[in-house]
Amino acid sequence: MAMNREDFKARICAAVKEYIADEEAYDDNAQLCIKPGSLEVSLEDSRNVDTESPEIDCYDVMDFVEMSSNPEQPGKWVVDETAVDSVVDEYIG
Repeated sequence: MAMNREDFKARICAAVKEYIADEEAYDDNAQLCIKPGSLEVSLEDSRNVDTESPEIDCYDVMDFVEMSSNPEQPGKWVVDETAVDSVVDEYIG
């Protein structure tokens, strides 16, 4: 069964939220990795992935994070929905 847009977006958002929740568990260049064939999403330390591999697409996870615009949560990182949508569009038009 093909993955729909909402499920794929949810997978990416979940990985980014995992990073935000425990950023200290990852190195400074943590990668959001996507396997194009299966749309499997994972979060990896940069030292654990070959970013040049044709079998996986890697993105700097910080490209998917922005500061909250909510004045009640100053300085809090949140998922950058625009960045996520852009990547989802690359895989599922």
